[in-house]
Amino acid sequence: MVVSIDSLACLDYLIWLRSGSAAAGRLGLTQPTVSRNVSRVSEVFGIELVKPNGEWELVGDTTLLNLERSVHQRYRWFHGLPLRIEAQYYSGPLFCDSLLSGWHVGNFDFLEVHTPLKHLREGVIDAWIGCYPDVPGDDDGDLMCFHLTRLPVHLVVARDHPLLDLGDSVALEDVKRYPSLALPDHAFPKVQEILQGLGLWNLPLNVQRYRDNWQEKIPSALAVSYATSFSMHLFRTPQVVLPVQIPLEVGDTLIVRRDYVDHPRFIELRGYLKEK
Repeated sequence: MVVSIDSLACLDYLIWLRSGSAAAGRLGLTQPTVSRNVSRVSEVFGIELVKPNGEWELVGDTTLLNLERSVHQRYRWFHGLPLRIEAQYYSGPLFCDSLLSGWHVGNFDFLEVHTPLKHLREGVIDAWIGCYPDVPGDDDGDLMCFHLTRLPVHLVVARDHPLLDLGDSVALEDVKRYPSLALPDHAFPKVQEILQGLGLWNLPLNVQRYRDNWQEKIPSALAVSYATSFSMHLFRTPQVVLPVQIPLEVGDTLIVRRDYVDHPRFIELRGYLKEK
């Protein structure tokens, strides 16, 4: 190995969790120790760590680094070292509140799918509970999906919204007269495509993470939002489901590299999550 397991873990936990204090807490180290290890790994691989938009990014050729990650990841799986699991903002508390020993959890605050997928492909994390339908397809050569839940998406509004005055006669055309929430472009591309095809998803919010007080940034009290039975409780103000069905089903999907699909630790994790 070019660098030690512990040294590379400091870099990857910093990239994954996005703060030195969080990385130090998960690894049981001090922040100065994390910083020294990050500097050492960066020097060895000739890369630079920058944070232009709230996400740590590596500048330089990461080919050798990713090969080293692959070696370290295999070592973690087969030698009982802690594995790393991330989940979408509502999935984490649901599935990982009392997770099996041997797993370190993430921040559960991603409001897009591209960064956790990149982390999974590069070996920064070992498993991800993603949001269907924005998950890899069956033909993906590196990753494999195991579907946990499927839920209909509801259109929801605040209790004093004018649409509620229409009662059971409210229709999609009525809903389209009001702004409907949207995350940054391509955050959830498949969900976005479906909702835009219905004439929805037209009030973009400039949010990067679930913890960014995103509900305070909604510019209109008349906005229509989206929810499932698992996420209704996350709104700060009570929401009412509109009697309008839309052709959108979402859910939780466990994703892992194909190399570890048959590993006993993954089989145990999958069984635990299915029970949850």
